Amino acid sequence: MRSLLVLARKEIRQIFLSPIAYAFLLVFVFFVTFQFFRTFFLIEIAAMDRFFYWIPFAYAVVIPGITMRMWAEERKQGTMEFLLTAPIETWQIVTAKFVAGLALVSLCVLLTCFVPYTVARFGPLDPGPVWGGYLGAILMGGTCIAIGMFCSAFTQDQIVSFLAGVSVLLTLVLIGSDWVLTELNPGSTFGAFARLVSPTTHFESIGRGVVDVRDLYYFGSMIALFLFLNTRVIDLRRWR
Repeated sequence: MRSLLVLARKEIRQIFLSPIAYAFLLVFVFFVTFQFFRTFFLIEIAAMDRFFYWIPFAYAVVIPGITMRMWAEERKQGTMEFLLTAPIETWQIVTAKFVAGLALVSLCVLLTCFVPYTVARFGPLDPGPVWGGYLGAILMGGTCIAIGMFCSAFTQDQIVSFLAGVSVLLTLVLIGSDWVLTELNPGSTFGAFARLVSPTTHFESIGRGVVDVRDLYYFGSMIALFLFLNTRVIDLRRWR
């Protein structure tokens, strides 16, 4: 546990010292707030549905930008060999990087806390969907971090890692969006499968203000699955 804490502090320090991380942080905050307020001041309805609608799409681009350098940077600095030969469990390395990524994503989400305050000035705002939306945003952010890390473990090229992460996350986000599900027919087998595997549908479910155990199980399972797969990929490199 001590090794994990040391690694996590090192990864958090490294990621928060990166100018690229702050660039993507600003892109996230600007994109979701701009898209929301672009229409909010026209209708002035005290609801945040449209704000949370844009978060999955922002994640699909921003998070691969955060995870694309997690493994590539180790190779660039020559520390990858040290990590793989040190008496440290691979799962500890993977978990530490995940914690650092989740810390940055959580900061991205928290920086938008001025949005519900602004919305509440125009009318009574139901706190249930707001708290649910922010909880779902952090859980979905963790899932996207785990998937992005898994994609980045296969290549040394940051651009390839970024494009792979965007492709996978955007696909998962889109198949759970309302307009795609309408085209697929939600009652069909493929429609039901899309609702099951897409983080968008589970995020929207929590965003209604009702926390379903099935949604928590989904996010927990996805995070655990991709961190496990990431560990296995790194283990293969360790034993080569």
